[in-house]
Amino acid sequence: MNHDLYSYSIQMQRFLEAQDKRIMKLEHELKRLTDELGELKKKPPIHVDKIEYKFDQLKVESLDGTLNIGLNPNDLSNIDEFAVNNQTVPPAPYLFPGREIVAQEIYNEILSDLENMISDTEGQLKISLEPAYHDFMRQDVERQLHQRINMYFDNLTFPERAPQQRDNVKEKIREKVKSDIQAALIQFITNSQAETGGNPNGV
Repeated sequence: MNHDLYSYSIQMQRFLEAQDKRIMKLEHELKRLTDELGELKKKPPIHVDKIEYKFDQLKVESLDGTLNIGLNPNDLSNIDEFAVNNQTVPPAPYLFPGREIVAQEIYNEILSDLENMISDTEGQLKISLEPAYHDFMRQDVERQLHQRINMYFDNLTFPERAPQQRDNVKEKIREKVKSDIQAALIQFITNSQAETGGNPNGV
C-alpha cells in the first residue's frame, strides 16, 4: 500500500513538473506575441480608400494622337538629335505602322529599275560588260538593298518622322538609295573595264 502511494506521488510530481514547464513556455510565447503586437500598434496605419473600376461604363470611340514621354510635342520639330554626357546619340529607329510595306515598295521599285540603271551607266561610261557581270551586279545590289533602305529610315530627323511626311520620306529614301547604287555601278563598271579591258559600245 505504501509502495503504491509512493509510486503515485512520484508520478504526480513528474506530471506537475511537466505542467509547470509547459506553463512557463506558454507564458514566454504570450509575452513575445504581446511585444510584437505592441510594436505593430506603434506603426502608423495604412489607409486605402475604396477604389472602384466600372469598365462597363467606359466607351472609347477612337484612339489617335501621339504619345510623347518627357517631351513637348511642339518641341519635336526643333530636335534633330540628343546629346548625353556631351556625346551625340543618333535618333531612334524610325518605326511606324506600315514601315515594312513602304520599305518593300522602295525595294521592289529599285529592283524593277535596276537593269535600266546598269544599262544607262554603261552608256554613260561608254563601256559594255558581259551579261555575267550584270547578273553579279544585280545579285550584289539585291543582297544589300534592304539594309541600305533601313539605314536611311533609321537616320531620319525628327521632323521627317511625322506621319504626314511618309510619302516625302519614301521618295527621299528611294532617291538616296538609287544615288548610292549609281555611284557603286560607276565604280564597279570602271574598275571591271580597267581590269579586263571591257568591250567598248558598238564593238
